[in-house]
Amino acid sequence: MLSKRNRLRRAPAMPKREKQFIRAGTFHGNKSFALGLRMALLFCVASLSATEAPLASNVDFPGGISFRVEAPAPDLERAVQEVAQDQIIHGTYSYEKEKTLYGANAAESSSAFREPPEAGKVFYKVAEKILAPRFFKESGDIGTITVRYVVNSAGPSASIVRVEAIFVDVRHGIHPSQGDVENAEFAAIKQRLDEIQARRNSTEDEAKQAARKQQQVEAEKMAISEKAIREAESSGNDTPATELALKVQDLRRKVERRVKSGGTPLKSAPFKSASTIQSLPAKAEVLVVVLTPYWYGVETEDGHRGWVHRSEVEPVP
Repeated sequence: MLSKRNRLRRAPAMPKREKQFIRAGTFHGNKSFALGLRMALLFCVASLSATEAPLASNVDFPGGISFRVEAPAPDLERAVQEVAQDQIIHGTYSYEKEKTLYGANAAESSSAFREPPEAGKVFYKVAEKILAPRFFKESGDIGTITVRYVVNSAGPSASIVRVEAIFVDVRHGIHPSQGDVENAEFAAIKQRLDEIQARRNSTEDEAKQAARKQQQVEAEKMAISEKAIREAESSGNDTPATELALKVQDLRRKVERRVKSGGTPLKSAPFKSASTIQSLPAKAEVLVVVLTPYWYGVETEDGHRGWVHRSEVEPVP
């Protein structure tokens, strides 16, 4: 009787082609099984994600950039308002061939931000139905871009604007800007602000030239009147001198005004939004050197020149 070891030795050898077939069948079978198992797992994960996974969480938005400018707050507010109304979301786009994102509108309020705005003058710009905008963190859907601007005064001639931008997709996921939008929006604001200041400087230059011309005319009138008085006095005729003195007094009354109440602002230009040079006390007398329909260009007793609204002064009694 053959031993087990001898039986194994004498077992007929398997043909080489059958071995190759079995090996190949085993290899392909294992690969097909692994591939099928992987597909099944992916299907389960996708099903769980579609049915049980929560939507993107509305995390608090920590972004936004603050910018300081050397301009009074009313000027900055005007520049921000113009940018909020320009219908462009600066610093982002959806398509490579169209790198200007149009379709934005100014808004008075927005619920896109979870945190309330800081104290100050607030403006909004909103663009709806935007496809996956660039430079917003992990944005990959359709949604709404909201830009919020908050302006605060930093003194008589300086102010600060804080710019914040977020993209809220249709699943209510919040995607903060990476800073490109804030910087581009501020660049547009700064350009508008420079234009506003350039127009004001031009107006102020024209007003100064008009003031110098008017002052020269008034000085010539005063010199002629005083010369006539001296000539009348030297001739010994009192009647003409008296008449001329009355004319001079009347002329002075026409070009002099008195401040009605204390704290009246002396403005650098004939605008309510212009910076204040100083506050005038009640009963202070000023010399009118320029006349406009609503403003007087004046010179104070201490030599300061500026503008006061006509409603703030009255004739000298």
